[in-house]
Amino acid sequence: MITAGQKDYIEDHAYVPEHILQYVTAVAQAEPFLVEDFLVYVKRDHLIFVGYPFVEPLEEKRMKVVLEEATRRFRPETISLTAPILPVFLDGHSHPPTDHYHRLDLSALSISQKQRNMLNRAGRELFVEKSRNFDKEHSKMVDHFLKTHPVDEGTRFIFKRIGKYLSSSNTAWIFSARNNRGELIAFDIADFYPKDYAIYMFNFRSASRHVPGASDLLLSEVIQQAKTERKKYVNLGLGINPGVIFFKKKWGSEPFLSYTFYLYETSRKGNLDLLLQKL
Repeated sequence: MITAGQKDYIEDHAYVPEHILQYVTAVAQAEPFLVEDFLVYVKRDHLIFVGYPFVEPLEEKRMKVVLEEATRRFRPETISLTAPILPVFLDGHSHPPTDHYHRLDLSALSISQKQRNMLNRAGRELFVEKSRNFDKEHSKMVDHFLKTHPVDEGTRFIFKRIGKYLSSSNTAWIFSARNNRGELIAFDIADFYPKDYAIYMFNFRSASRHVPGASDLLLSEVIQQAKTERKKYVNLGLGINPGVIFFKKKWGSEPFLSYTFYLYETSRKGNLDLLLQKL
């Protein structure tokens, strides 16, 4: 379990989505623990190891020691590990990063005239409301995305539990863009749990009611909220694909953390290809 003092420590130093306790515990239904300077979550025989230390610099040797300590302590059958780079001690081969987290430095934010024009155009057609009410419209938009986009089982699992996450969080908000008829055009979910970061969690858009600049308008509202709460950065999440990377970079973000995921069994049952479902 996490003590009150540890919760304060995590909040003060969190910088990736996996550090947000209410997010991971709601989605994975797992219990968080702080092991040295690393956060882990435990669910029955499965261990989620977040390989992003809060304060200490990441060192492969140190991560190995802490991972082994957590394995001895919780005795999981399976482990999922996210880290800037997966070390060779897992299977004898290094694992290059598969993606990067992108970060927007609010102190250096500069919005081009082209972006301002886009925001003004979208603002004439749309208004943005902020709430914690994940209603049927939001759920329907997520379901349509899952039906029309190829996603892995882990992503599908997370998306299906967005409502559960929001209902358990007091730091996450839904930013909904609606037209003058009140129809949902797009929405963002951002979490303001960390002391210095806003975390851009999800973005969904209507497939049938496209309005240019809707996602830009939503992000501008997230940024404004982050400024209001005196955050220093917005973690804009992973690159995912070239289109998403372009969107994030046009706002001035830069890749600031590598991301790699590895799922493995500790000893007993051999390789499990679909174990991500256990989260």
